[in-house]
Amino acid sequence: MVKFIASFTIVVLTLAAVRAQTPIVISDYPPINAIPDTKSAQVQAWLKEIGDLSGAPNIPLPNPTGQPPPCAKTPLPNECHWTCDGCSADDITACAAPNTWGLTFDDGPSTATPTLLNYLKTQKLSATFFLIGSNVIQYPDTVKREIAEGHHLASHTWSHHALTTLTNEQIVAEMKWTEKAVLAATGLKLKYMRPPYGDINNRVRYVLKKMGYIPVDWTGDEFDTNDWQIPTMSEATVIATFGKSLDAYAATNKTKGFYCLEHDLSTLTVGAAQKLIPLGQAHKINIANVAVCESDAQPYQLGGTAAMPTVPGVASPTNGTISSSSTGAAGAGPSVAGKTSSATAAPKVAGLLTAAAAVFVGAVLA
Repeated sequence: MVKFIASFTIVVLTLAAVRAQTPIVISDYPPINAIPDTKSAQVQAWLKEIGDLSGAPNIPLPNPTGQPPPCAKTPLPNECHWTCDGCSADDITACAAPNTWGLTFDDGPSTATPTLLNYLKTQKLSATFFLIGSNVIQYPDTVKREIAEGHHLASHTWSHHALTTLTNEQIVAEMKWTEKAVLAATGLKLKYMRPPYGDINNRVRYVLKKMGYIPVDWTGDEFDTNDWQIPTMSEATVIATFGKSLDAYAATNKTKGFYCLEHDLSTLTVGAAQKLIPLGQAHKINIANVAVCESDAQPYQLGGTAAMPTVPGVASPTNGTISSSSTGAAGAGPSVAGKTSSATAAPKVAGLLTAAAAVFVGAVLA
């Protein structure tokens, strides 16, 4: 069942990615790994398009070191900081499908990503890649391959700076330049994002929603694989620790799935992934990308709008969609609608997937 769901996803996302593409010229983009200039004509045009950001919560900015700020001893009113306060607001923090591992990789693409793609292809698995814009313009062919092989793309900002340390305008620039790069490479406008370091509060959420983005965190420290700590932490320790988390999850009623934190940043993290994934498979845990976890029939703001397959227990095909009624309204961002689903008894999954396939193919050929 795990491989059937994933392989169907590959077909769906591959067909959905037939879109116009534009050659990427690196010199047309901001300096790599640097916070983009908010005074540029392009960013100013985006800010005008987005409209008034003055409705964002007035939360003081810490010093912009690029790293997450130290946590305050007393939480600030209305901040709702995820990593410091454990406050997720309406961020997605768990895969809506029961008994499902929401497979995600951050920080790519990199020179190690093709090795990971080779592995996922042999396993017939589909993941969500949270892309850094600075890397997209350096490895656009890898991003195209991710789409061609049925993976789901999302944003991880332009330069991987902690978003709570940036101004509203800088957040816009970080997101929009990444959006532009992925759109040029694939013809798809991103919809989901993951904040670097999990550093997000209500001000950041407000700005993200004004641009139509849905934040996706991960399901707590136990589902942080800690692959990013290799080699400071040994690979064996990473695998053993995450294996215990999977054992504990498998012992629950598994009415919800989980999102893990993994990276396709280096050969070390990619090597660890190839040892972690079989642990989930051994527990017969379904593996899916974010779009499938959330039963999102429109996993991009532009492109890829055909029906998505479902996973057992996820009822709503509109899960995780953005309400357009308030998009661009002064003082208000669009709301996340229908994000949660009841974990109902599994229907005849094969029949649902077949029906989804029929709807999708009809949409593509129409």
